[in-house]
Amino acid sequence: LGYKKDNRRETILKMLRAKGEITIKDVSYLMSGISEKTLQRELLAMVKEGILAKEGERRWSRYLLKHEA
Repeated sequence: LGYKKDNRRETILKMLRAKGEITIKDVSYLMSGISEKTLQRELLAMVKEGILAKEGERRWSRYLLKHEA
């Protein structure tokens, strides 16, 4: 089951709305077949674009929805 980029982002956003914050492990558990490296790049891209905020470093990183000001 290949996730396209938009689907990946949609799934990530759905998880965040449900849980408040997520880790790479949370996402990779839900999206089997996608490497953690790919998911990490996706999450970091979303941080760069101002969609998500990142807390913590390396494997303790957590991602949160950036609150609209």
